[in-house]
Amino acid sequence: MLKAGSLLYAIYVCLIIAILSGGLMYVFTINKTLATRQSVKEQLIDRCSSCFDYFLSNSTSLGKTNTEQVDLFNDGLICEFTKERWGMFSKLLGKTFFKKDTIYKNYIIGEVIDRDPIALYLCDFGEELKISGTTKIVGNVKLPKKRYKTVNILGNQHANNPKLEGSISISSQNLPKIISPKLEYPKNTVQITLAKLKENQPIHRGFDQPTGIVYLEKGETLDRLNIKGNFIFKSRDTIRVDNTSTIEDVIIQAPKIVLEEGFEGSLQIYADKGVDIESDVKLRYPSCIVIEASTRDYKKKINIAEDVKIYGGIVINGSSFREKQNNFVSIDENSLVVGDVYCNGIMELKGSIIGSLYTHKLQLETRSSKYADVILNGVIDATELPNNFVRLPLFGNTGENRLERIKNIQ
Repeated sequence: MLKAGSLLYAIYVCLIIAILSGGLMYVFTINKTLATRQSVKEQLIDRCSSCFDYFLSNSTSLGKTNTEQVDLFNDGLICEFTKERWGMFSKLLGKTFFKKDTIYKNYIIGEVIDRDPIALYLCDFGEELKISGTTKIVGNVKLPKKRYKTVNILGNQHANNPKLEGSISISSQNLPKIISPKLEYPKNTVQITLAKLKENQPIHRGFDQPTGIVYLEKGETLDRLNIKGNFIFKSRDTIRVDNTSTIEDVIIQAPKIVLEEGFEGSLQIYADKGVDIESDVKLRYPSCIVIEASTRDYKKKINIAEDVKIYGGIVINGSSFREKQNNFVSIDENSLVVGDVYCNGIMELKGSIIGSLYTHKLQLETRSSKYADVILNGVIDATELPNNFVRLPLFGNTGENRLERIKNIQ
């Protein structure tokens, strides 16, 4: 006959075994759930990448601003994509979801032009292009009927060996028309003060959030900032950006914008009157400088100082002949633009362009004189652009070329 104490011990043992068994079952269930969710997450990541490939290869299905959903394999993993303008480029915002699990991926995208690009388009006003010094132009060109000739500007015969390599065709008196580069604001925005940004650094604002619009007061400058992502800075006065700031993927809009010496970042600049890029500035890809056409009668200038690197492009547009005469772009010595330069005005090129130059007129100003339609020691090479380089969509998406990812903008 068992004693009461032994029975109590047996109950304790059974209870401990039950607790251990229940714990093991709970751990097993949790592990299985985590493994299942991890598997679903991995499938969502793979599916999101597949959906990006699908949409980029079927770009005609996406309009200027459009949202679409697709279930590629009819297995319940839904992909949703939204395409919107982001400055001069487009952003493709994607998410793949299943029940409560969602994966986000966002990219800046653009159209890759596979055909041979034009190196130089110079409008025809009855004067030939004059090249001098170490000037080198590589790629197809559109020139005035008088074509081009070699001239000696500085009087040094040994250093005067310009080259033009490519087929030549005849230009017209007007540049090819481009789509409006006017900045389009997203529908979903929220206002943020500059003081608030400086209080909490570094700051990253995802592109799945409302766009942060930062209005600057007169005299406020962008200094000591560390920001990245979905921001637009706007001012009615000049905006100055110094080299104490780290700025990535944002848009800046003002009447005049100055990037001070030594600044490095990735941004799109929209100005009304002028842009000054001081020496040793580097604008990483994809960056651009834009001045839109205006009915107002004032001079608009983009000045690129020495030793500047811009990866993306430059646009200054004009409608009337008078406005084109007032538009001016200068790229100084040892400076480089990788991408397209569209100058519906007067262009002075002393540096290098790896890409295409479209210009109404050319000009060279030295200490002693001013010359029309001259390039001295400048370089234009349309053949050296990196593979899959996405250029500014100057002439709109034709649908004939493939879309490509430029940059992940999570």
